[in-house]
Amino acid sequence: MTTGRILLIVGLIVVAVGAVLSTQEIEPWADYTLVAGAVLVILSGSLRMRGK
Repeated sequence: MTTGRILLIVGLIVVAVGAVLSTQEIEPWADYTLVAGAVLVILSGSLRMRGK
């Protein structure tokens, strides 16, 4: 597995955790995890595009 795919998987897991936290109404932490997951997904996309 390449670094881009690993970051994508980790980013999607972090986004899923943020979605669960937002349903439990833990607002500040849910926002932070959703933003961190989005940043990881964007970074993985840029790494995958550079690798092609």
